[in-house]
Amino acid sequence: MSLPLPFPLADYFERQLAGHGVAHKIDGEQWEDEEVCDEVLRGVRTLMRHDVKCLLVAGPSDALEKELAGRPIHPRTHLRIAERKDIPKIEAALLAAGETLAARCRRLGIPHTVLSHSVTRATRLLDGHKETGGVVSIAREAIYQAFDEDELAILPFGGVDPAGRTLYVGAGDVAARAAAAVNARKLIMYGDEPGIMAPTRSGKRKKINFLDLHQLFQLVRACDAQDNFVMGEEMLPTLRAIYEALAYGVPQVHVVQAKRGALLEELFTRTGSGTLIEREPFLQLDFPARSEQLSEIMQLRAECSRAATPSGVPFLKPLTTEELQRLLPTTVVLRQRDLMVGAVYFDDAPGHDDTAVIGGFAVGENHQDSGYGRLLLESALEQIQEAGYTRAVSITAAEPVKHLYEQYAKEASAAWPDLLARAQKRYGSDQHLVAVYEFPLPATPWA
Repeated sequence: MSLPLPFPLADYFERQLAGHGVAHKIDGEQWEDEEVCDEVLRGVRTLMRHDVKCLLVAGPSDALEKELAGRPIHPRTHLRIAERKDIPKIEAALLAAGETLAARCRRLGIPHTVLSHSVTRATRLLDGHKETGGVVSIAREAIYQAFDEDELAILPFGGVDPAGRTLYVGAGDVAARAAAAVNARKLIMYGDEPGIMAPTRSGKRKKINFLDLHQLFQLVRACDAQDNFVMGEEMLPTLRAIYEALAYGVPQVHVVQAKRGALLEELFTRTGSGTLIEREPFLQLDFPARSEQLSEIMQLRAECSRAATPSGVPFLKPLTTEELQRLLPTTVVLRQRDLMVGAVYFDDAPGHDDTAVIGGFAVGENHQDSGYGRLLLESALEQIQEAGYTRAVSITAAEPVKHLYEQYAKEASAAWPDLLARAQKRYGSDQHLVAVYEFPLPATPWA
């Protein structure tokens, strides 16, 4: 059985993941919801059918969460403080998680094994944490045995101290350390929202598509105009688990919504569905673009063409295959490892031999908040100067692109009436959105 995925994305991910581990973390309210749990497990099953070794870490049941909700939060670590009288209920919840997930795996035909929480070796945290523990190590041999038998390894939250006594350890902490212990390529964390949400300047909450380790650290510390942290306290355990997974060597963590198709969309499409956090992002600029990259440039442009004016005119000017082929010698592409995440080209300005026109500005939706547009633009301007042009201009109707251009250029529509009029014809009733920007060379951001 093969996934209906577009080349080269399918090929890339199968080469990266086949034979390697991917860890998943699911909360209690998700595995208790049969429909939601089945969707998560179907995604896991698809990966397993492509020889991806899967570990599923289960969080506490909703009932236990409510029971522990009355316990205080530690002011320093923000961990829930469990008491000794909570341990019997915690152990009952551990069994329930394993039994429920095992039953659903059997119904979906997923080979599996339920591991004991004793796989997680923990210690009591000092300074008033009582029966709440921290992970010391993971007995990874038990997980590897499940992998060797092509089974889904199901590991519940919690852990045991050196005397074998149960401690309350959050599923996020267990997932982070277990993923690192088995050298997982990815940790998938399922939630109720599409990814990591953060407030914008307007006050609305927006999904963050991409972060690296440094940006994650900045996000945790970010404050609003009132000097309040932008990330709520309820997100701190998740953010801590992400940071811990990356710090212990997991290359990538994905935060996705537990819904139909979300996992495969996140992993096997360029735009993704959630938030990707990378430990060490790898970027490569290619100039000129190669002929074998043409099909991926076309796919990237097709995805970016969904962005349009109010009347539905795509911001990205449609070009034929032949036109794109002609522009390859002046096209800059940006790759994140083997995946193309951005492209831009330049061409002669009609009637102005000393001027280059920048066009085809495309950055994958999952990477538009990551500074990739700036990187592409600076590279294109550098290549334009090296090609002997004395000026560069670009035409756009897209507000995000205008904001980027304004850091390097001046709005110059009045100085370029011929270019402006030609562009306005394509936009019809939205022609008032079109603007021409002129870049000085050498180009540097405005102070």
